[in-house]
Amino acid sequence: MYAELLVLRIVHVLGAVIWVGTSLFIGIFLMPSLASVGPAGGAVMGELNKRRLFTIIPIIATLTMLAGLRLMWIPSNGYSAAYFATRGGMSYLVGAICAVLAFTIFMSVSHPAISQALKLGPQIAQAPDAEKPALMAKMNAIRGRAQKAGAASALLLIATAIAMAIGRYV
Repeated sequence: MYAELLVLRIVHVLGAVIWVGTSLFIGIFLMPSLASVGPAGGAVMGELNKRRLFTIIPIIATLTMLAGLRLMWIPSNGYSAAYFATRGGMSYLVGAICAVLAFTIFMSVSHPAISQALKLGPQIAQAPDAEKPALMAKMNAIRGRAQKAGAASALLLIATAIAMAIGRYV
């Protein structure tokens, strides 16, 4: 049991650090920078896609949540209501709900928007000059959607990190 807890904690904490850190970096630094450089940002997104960032982060997030569910299962004696009636249990539950919401927003809004932007970028580059303004407007709308969803996910992940950090002490 002790070895399992150690492995679960390592997977959960390292996964959370990577997931939250990547989310904040993308939301605070990368997306605004890409928006300001215009079409050149497409090359950066293409490289990130080649390196499978948008595949790897959801996998890390999933493993983080699964490890967290198992970590919550053990002290709660199988998710007993009595455990979640405690302040610590409530804190971990709120954190878990925020993490699931952040993941859901990413997978249902941000990820599809990123895929659309990756497809639209090469179209813009090859489009005749007359079509470029309409395609750029479409790209800006996609980026705006991704940026808002990314900000929402990042805020939820910050709430998750806070709830998990204080759960043991409340």
